[in-house]
Amino acid sequence: MNEEGVPPDDSTAGVLVRLRGLLPSLSVKERAIGDVVLKDPAGVAQLSISQVAQRAGVSDTSVTRFCRRLGLTGYPELRLGLAAAVQHAHSGWRLRVGMQGNIEHDDTAAEVVVKMAHADAGAIQDSVEQLDTSALDAASRLLAGARRIEVYGVGSSALVAADLEYKLQHLGLLCSAFCDVHRALMNAAHLRPGDVAVGISHSGRTRETLDPLREAALHGATTLALTNDGGSPITELADLVLCSAGREAPFRTGATVSRIGQLFVVDCLYVRLAQAKGCDAANSALSHAYRAVERHRTVPHDEDGTSEGKEPPCP
Repeated sequence: MNEEGVPPDDSTAGVLVRLRGLLPSLSVKERAIGDVVLKDPAGVAQLSISQVAQRAGVSDTSVTRFCRRLGLTGYPELRLGLAAAVQHAHSGWRLRVGMQGNIEHDDTAAEVVVKMAHADAGAIQDSVEQLDTSALDAASRLLAGARRIEVYGVGSSALVAADLEYKLQHLGLLCSAFCDVHRALMNAAHLRPGDVAVGISHSGRTRETLDPLREAALHGATTLALTNDGGSPITELADLVLCSAGREAPFRTGATVSRIGQLFVVDCLYVRLAQAKGCDAANSALSHAYRAVERHRTVPHDEDGTSEGKEPPCP
């Protein structure tokens, strides 16, 4: 995005976002190159391919493979992408919450709080750059017209799957989330055309998520993936892909960081879905859910046991 909040036309500006997302799945040599790039992207943009290879302790050929792993044609495109990313980072539009850097053993509580806030803000900002808004709209239309929706996710992604389930149910959609692979496979076997299966996996390689998504596709369901790696196996199983982003750092596991980006994408999807359903339909569904929960309150607002509180507005 630029200073006005519009995503840049040059996709190379997102090369650092893609690299941070792919880093855990790279080979030893590729990760060595990635570390060099992330440590000094502005400096690397000025180096020759041989100089980068020397810094990383690898061959020129390894650098070329690394570039292709990022979806680039070669090293010249990497240099252009790094230059664009550096300029983009200094454009003044990014969220700024204070100090940056990894959390150290001797950091104070105040330093930990600020660094974590910066890391979380960075995960959301990177997800903004990574997210294809056309795919987001397509996903919202797909879910709005689904007969039945199932969501698969394990580990940290199970929490995101539960959040998506909750939001879709709030809008009156028939949705179930599964974190147990046996239950997921059993239910996926009963899907059919008109149903939608959603697989959530930060790495895009989690078998417990891939297998149910594959089973759902075999029975004619449309498949949607939410992942951090746009080149991972889950994208081959999905008819539609949404990409989030997250940065790894000491004391911050990939699962922790990825969840921030995934939840952000889920929130965006929820709002677009509510808009796709129309304000009246969304308000009606939200009001039904709101009243049902209000009636369950232990202590009613009013003497007659009813609540006259304001109902939630259309997103």
